[in-house]
Order: sequence, then C-alpha cells, then structure tokens
Amino acid sequence: MNSLTTGKHARVHALRLGYEEFPDENAYGGAYYIKDGLKWIFTIVGLKKHLGIYNDDDLRNEKYDVDTYYRLESEDNEMQSLYDDLKISNSEPVYLEGGMYLYPDGSIR
Repeated sequence: MNSLTTGKHARVHALRLGYEEFPDENAYGGAYYIKDGLKWIFTIVGLKKHLGIYNDDDLRNEKYDVDTYYRLESEDNEMQSLYDDLKISNSEPVYLEGGMYLYPDGSIR
C-alpha cells in the first residue's frame, strides 16, 4: 500500500476534489494532479525530501497545494478527536446513525 492508492491524500481524493490528471512518466505514480494551477501532494515529507526542500513556502513557490494538504490533515485530526470523545472502547467503531459508523482512524463507513 502507498499514498497513491490509500489514505486521505490518495489519487481518488484528488480527482474527487476536482484535480485534473496529467500523465507524466517522471511524476510520482505516473501523473500530476492539478487544480487552479496547484499540484496535489501525496506525502509532504516525501515530496520535500525528493525535491530537497525544507519548508512549506518553498513548496508553495513550486506551485504545490500545501494549504489543501494541511486542511485534509486537520479534518482527519478533527474526526479522530470526535471519535476519541465518543468511543466506548479503544478498538470498536462508534455508531452514528443511518447505518454509519465512526472508526478509530477517523473514517466514516
């Protein structure tokens, strides 16, 4: 499993949020995903390492969508916090309503 296919920054989420896919054999996973002139980030730590960049402003200068990356991170942390507030045990999902459950990883299924 890798960040291209799993997690909150996966390819499917980029497409769902309106990023357009641009095939490129040199890009991570074989394509770039761009929306409003900004490139999708799968993993910010790996991207910084790959580019030899050490801060977010340098990524912004390279037209990467740093703000969306951190917004998605924040949303996940909010769901995790909600789960922590509602949980009865450490490993069981919390029933919400309509057959939906909030899982320990913050996902709703």
